[in-house]
Amino acid sequence: GPGRGGRRADIYGADAVLLCYDITNYQSFQNLEDWYRLVKRTFIDATLPYVALVGNKSDLQHMRAVDMDKHNDFADENDFFSYVLSARSGDNVSRCFNRIAADLAGVVLTRPEFQVAHEVVKAEIIDHEKDDPNVVAPSIADSQGRCVVQ
Repeated sequence: GPGRGGRRADIYGADAVLLCYDITNYQSFQNLEDWYRLVKRTFIDATLPYVALVGNKSDLQHMRAVDMDKHNDFADENDFFSYVLSARSGDNVSRCFNRIAADLAGVVLTRPEFQVAHEVVKAEIIDHEKDDPNVVAPSIADSQGRCVVQ
């Protein structure tokens, strides 16, 4: 937070500012007021940039310390754009940044475009030689030893 070395020069001229907090840590949410004061002081003689409120760690709902009503009230009171995501699982991360980029570029996303954009697809990496010695992993090299992808 600003009390730990935050400098206005770090955000001066920014097109967007993301005020992020940990949904499992109420103090991180309370610190947002200080951060927002810093943003307002930095842009005192200019138009405020796009400001978004970002709640992180949505994968830890069972440990939530900041309820959605508090999140939404703070966003509404300050006219922030609002996002909740999980950096760990990737849930809503792409949607958040795609929406911010679209808003900054003046592109209007339709609801279906916003909802289906970059769904998180979980993939499991299997080491066939380790997990199933009877299965021979396909070669990714051609007859001359060059790597090929099919």
